[in-house]
Amino acid sequence: MEREIESMRDAPHWSYSAFNTYLTCPMRYYFRYIEHAEVERTSVNMPFGRAFHAVLSERARKGSSYTIEEAKDDFAVYFKGETEVSENLMYKPDEDYLFWNQRGCDMLNVALAEWPDDYTVKSVAEAFSVNVPGLSKPLVGEFDLVTIDGGDDTICDWKTASMKWPAGKADRDLQATVFCYAFMQKYGLNPSFRFDVFTKAKTPAHHQFYTLRTQDDFDRFTYLAGQIEKAVNTGIFLPVESSMNCTECAYSSRCKAAHRKAV
Repeated sequence: MEREIESMRDAPHWSYSAFNTYLTCPMRYYFRYIEHAEVERTSVNMPFGRAFHAVLSERARKGSSYTIEEAKDDFAVYFKGETEVSENLMYKPDEDYLFWNQRGCDMLNVALAEWPDDYTVKSVAEAFSVNVPGLSKPLVGEFDLVTIDGGDDTICDWKTASMKWPAGKADRDLQATVFCYAFMQKYGLNPSFRFDVFTKAKTPAHHQFYTLRTQDDFDRFTYLAGQIEKAVNTGIFLPVESSMNCTECAYSSRCKAAHRKAV
């Protein structure tokens, strides 16, 4: 059965990922969203993260009856499926499928042992499509988890990361702004936002980061979104070359040759 978010993504739309990709590197945005170029490499972090998300969704839906053994079995199935459909999957030296499958199981031990939301779940994998003033396409996305405690709504987003987030990162993160804006548009309420970050270290850990957004944050987002759409419509796609952007970029070879075609 097709998930609601998948049918929404079939139509023209904007997303947090699209905005963030343009801000990170407009050239990468072009290859991914305009040219739909072939992916040269896929970091294992991508299928790993999707599989881990899928298991956490199962835990949120099924509650405490969902055992760690079931979670690990499901992760193996999801991870195997995700790796099989990933284009040009890339592992680092001394890592392979078995390495990452075990790392996922270790992280699930932490995630399920410290699960915080058994009695407050309001929705799981809730799709949204809202209008943003000035944009020609709706903003589409999916809340991993929405909880309600004492009458207050909180959007929870699950992240896997190589290390613990630095102080202040959650308060600067665009995703929290975009998702709180979408929730506000959908329900007329400004929620709090919580990042649940699970580290992929040899000894995994779980950290929670709460953050809030104001009307000024939303106004800045709508301004930023409008400027990005104008830039895309104008055809402004410049590379942002850095070790952070380029090392594992899925379009690095194509990007390096782009200037030759433009001459």
